[in-house]
Amino acid sequence: MKLSIVIPVYNEVNTLQNILDKVQQAPLPDNMEREIIIVDDYSTDGTRNLLDKITKDNYKIILHHKNMGKGAALKTGFAHCSGDIVIIQDADLEYDPGEYTKLIQPILSGKANVVYGSRFAGGETHRVLYYWHSLANRLLTWLSNIFSDLNLTDMETCYKVFTKQVIERIDIEEKRFGIEPEITAKVSKMAREEDISIYEVGISYYGRTYNEGKKIGFKDAFRALWCIFKYNTSKLANFVKYGFNGLIVAAAQFATIIFLVEYLHFSSKLQQNIAYAISIEVSIIIGFLLHAFITWRYKFRSAINFINKMLLFHLVTAVSFLTRQILFYILLEWGVNYRANTLIGIIIAVIINFFGYQNIVFKEKISKQDIKPGNTSDK
Repeated sequence: MKLSIVIPVYNEVNTLQNILDKVQQAPLPDNMEREIIIVDDYSTDGTRNLLDKITKDNYKIILHHKNMGKGAALKTGFAHCSGDIVIIQDADLEYDPGEYTKLIQPILSGKANVVYGSRFAGGETHRVLYYWHSLANRLLTWLSNIFSDLNLTDMETCYKVFTKQVIERIDIEEKRFGIEPEITAKVSKMAREEDISIYEVGISYYGRTYNEGKKIGFKDAFRALWCIFKYNTSKLANFVKYGFNGLIVAAAQFATIIFLVEYLHFSSKLQQNIAYAISIEVSIIIGFLLHAFITWRYKFRSAINFINKMLLFHLVTAVSFLTRQILFYILLEWGVNYRANTLIGIIIAVIINFFGYQNIVFKEKISKQDIKPGNTSDK
């Protein structure tokens, strides 16, 4: 068994040697190798001079040629891992490598595929620092849990541990600190659709001040909010994104018909009908793109796949439209007021479209893989 320890580094000359000593000395289970992967994200404070002096065999050192962010550094590091288990380690001394054994134990015992080290669970040692920073972490975790349907206590923690099979299948897109909610969203999707387990372990935390080099700020908190919205694909998350994107689609249709009638002077009844038809088609295309790339985050395999999905999207939309028209006629015959009738039709169309898009248009075929808890051997 081998543990790969990925350390993203940016301007940590004052703490790097200390953390590397701790990582080297951290106790591991018997017969477990350690592989230390350092990714320097274009440090300018002398960190690279320190890295030039490292000669130990179990180090892999990768240098970025420009600063790209923690997410990019981790993506690079994961690509160079050869271990059965992978753990993230920050270089700032806030997290204690002496707790590796505790963190990887749920995987070794066959219970977990992913382990989070929680700063807010258990009774371990904590440095007392910023209240609002802590509150922001808890709020982001709470929102992430709502959208991912997990019950984590610390989504933003550095200590995340994965089996090799899990981390290899996570396509990291975020460049900076948005990687935390992104990874959580993608792991939660795997937990919902496949046989993987996520565990939490309470850890100690020795936070540092901004004067001591802490880098994350309010801008990153807002980015995390966007990532929670963007990457989660639970039913609730999809429905919220579906509703939000629906408002954009409605605004697009309204703007299109106004543009055609008011500015391009589609003034006759025939031209206004044409304008209405064009506005519907524009709204359908915009809806398709928004729902594909944001709501359901569908990965198109080819141009043919894109066209097929577009046609399916039109078909589902047409079915909901026809159903709505037929229902409107029937309810009108039964004496239902046109306002209530219209409202009912909108609700029916929203429901038909949502389930049609989710279960027909953007439904992915999941390829089942043997990644049962604790299985860390390659197939």
